[in-house]
Amino acid sequence: MEATRNQTGCLKTTVIMVGASFAFICAILLLADIKCAYDIENWWAPLYPNGETVEVEYDLFRARALGLTTWIMESTDDVETAKQFYRDKRLETLNAGKTRGLAWSESFVTPLENGEGSRIVLTSACGT
Repeated sequence: MEATRNQTGCLKTTVIMVGASFAFICAILLLADIKCAYDIENWWAPLYPNGETVEVEYDLFRARALGLTTWIMESTDDVETAKQFYRDKRLETLNAGKTRGLAWSESFVTPLENGEGSRIVLTSACGT
């Protein structure tokens, strides 16, 4: 039994609609990922300038974007200097009128086990 012209047109329309829906969802995810990465890096949890990355864990496409990320760094700077950097950055963010939006972050600074320097743990989440 041969497909009629109507059935073929309906199938084509369905394939086009499903494809367009998939492309739209992908575009939304891509834009959200880019926005999250920008906000986390520039406003909510920038990497410590004098820090060396020790470990990175993330659960989606890339670190410090959509999903949950834990970024661990070590620095030769003392704990108070590192904490002050994040206090100043948070104050700058609030004074600039930035709202949380999709991104959330926390910074934890503790002394290194040998007592010389600091361990910086940045946790960020976006879209979760």
